[in-house]
Amino acid sequence: MAGKILKSVILVESTAKARTLRKFVGRNYAVMSTDGFLKDLPKSRIGVSDDYQPDYITVRGKGQLLAELKHETLNARRIFLATNPDAQGEFLARQCCEIFGVNPNSHCRISFDALTRDAFKAAMAEARPIDDNLANAFQTKQLIDKYVSHKVGEYLAIKIWRGVKVGRFRAMLLKLLTESPAQKTLKLNKPLTHATLQELALAELNFSTVRTRIIAEQLYEGINFGKAGFEGLITYPHGAEISLTDETRTPEAVKEFLTEHQFKLYRLIHSRLTSKDFPATIELDGSTNDLSLMATLDALKIDWADFYSVGVASLLKRKYIAAEGASYKVTALGERVLEALAGYFDEAFSAEAYNTVAEKVREVAAGKAQKLNVIENYCALFNSAFEEAMETLGDAQPQSEPVVESDEVCDKCGRKMLIRRGRYGAFLACSGYPECKNTKPLLELLEQKCPKCGAHLAKRSLNRGRTFYCCEACDFITWDEPQTITCKTCGATMFAHRFKDRVPMYYCGNEACPSRVNHPMNKILAEIRRRAEARKKRKEQGTRNKEQGTRDES
Repeated sequence: MAGKILKSVILVESTAKARTLRKFVGRNYAVMSTDGFLKDLPKSRIGVSDDYQPDYITVRGKGQLLAELKHETLNARRIFLATNPDAQGEFLARQCCEIFGVNPNSHCRISFDALTRDAFKAAMAEARPIDDNLANAFQTKQLIDKYVSHKVGEYLAIKIWRGVKVGRFRAMLLKLLTESPAQKTLKLNKPLTHATLQELALAELNFSTVRTRIIAEQLYEGINFGKAGFEGLITYPHGAEISLTDETRTPEAVKEFLTEHQFKLYRLIHSRLTSKDFPATIELDGSTNDLSLMATLDALKIDWADFYSVGVASLLKRKYIAAEGASYKVTALGERVLEALAGYFDEAFSAEAYNTVAEKVREVAAGKAQKLNVIENYCALFNSAFEEAMETLGDAQPQSEPVVESDEVCDKCGRKMLIRRGRYGAFLACSGYPECKNTKPLLELLEQKCPKCGAHLAKRSLNRGRTFYCCEACDFITWDEPQTITCKTCGATMFAHRFKDRVPMYYCGNEACPSRVNHPMNKILAEIRRRAEARKKRKEQGTRNKEQGTRDES
């Protein structure tokens, strides 16, 4: 019996990209996904030493995946790294070399900006060693950002309270939100860049920056064309410019293979790249919204495209800003953060300092500057501001977030309920503790109605940014976000089920609705219920085993 033929392994960073590559790499290759970084700086501590050396740890939840990848690559003929063609992709490729024992000086790196058969063949023919300069460029920014955000968190924990943090980009963005937009028109770059695409999609399609980013990555990572297989429609969206992989693939020609949102964005991209008549500017209404912020960042020459959506989401999550329709307003907590930073970090968090670091990072990528020198130069400026700010605090210690009194009254003793935070997030606790130990979940009532009983739905936020939705009256519960639109068939609330690597799936919450017949969400929801029931049974069994063990000991 012939021995097993050893395959070469190609590592990429996403399952969608791996799926597309498998269709045209040939049977001598196995394509596997790392699902992002396998090792990263720790979240619970600074992870950067005083001399700016990193302390990487295995990403939480990646232990099993890492073991599986090591097992699969152990006997591989060769290992190729096909991560994204940018500094972050190069850093991940170098990380994989360290983890899986690949010589970084060998021709292990294949880089291509289009997921097509021809692009893959060309990349394999030009396989090269790891570009240390490019990987160091990403690491330079990563270490600066982690060091700065953690140190600022130490200061703000004393000045305001524990958990208040802000980074370089978010601090700059928060300050811009307090200023009236200076730009009345948004100038669009002639080349189609990631930034220009976000601006166009927001103005013409009303797509959020998050939606645009996700869909653009889907168009790059590959569309299923049936018998023709998977291929990408656009080049890497985070590169210098976006282009089409095949101009003959018009939006109408591929419409049947795309979702509604994919079609709209691809039509916008195709039109922008093939038409000579396209808008050069977008008129702004003067309010502080996404477009006006983008215009201001453009005017300051800030490279914001890859960080804007994450920055705004973080400010909203931490309640430094609040959304009022399409506009943003800085909250009282956001004002306190700005007040705490003012006078100390003005220079370190200025647009000029941000652009200087960005330029130095580009020099690291080109081999014209050293990683450690760039980090030390910026951190010298930052540390001077940090030490001055800390001196004003004296011997003060970190503060706990103040207890907030709610409008709720304890249904057991009549005292006011307090908003407290625990292991699983915020909750209501009686102010009469320890005499009264009554607690209740903290629910935020929504306008949307429960599809099961018609009462109001409520939102409950947990730790680590997790949120679920439940009914104020019945046992209805879901992780899927209720929408403001209602079902056209039955009028019940619509929900959005979000995936990791593709656009959300919308469905009617009424299980008896005709629109739910043969809907793909039925299988997904059934599997979620099955897993929940299995967890419940395991927990009950564990409790019974513990009780039995206690009885046996006695």
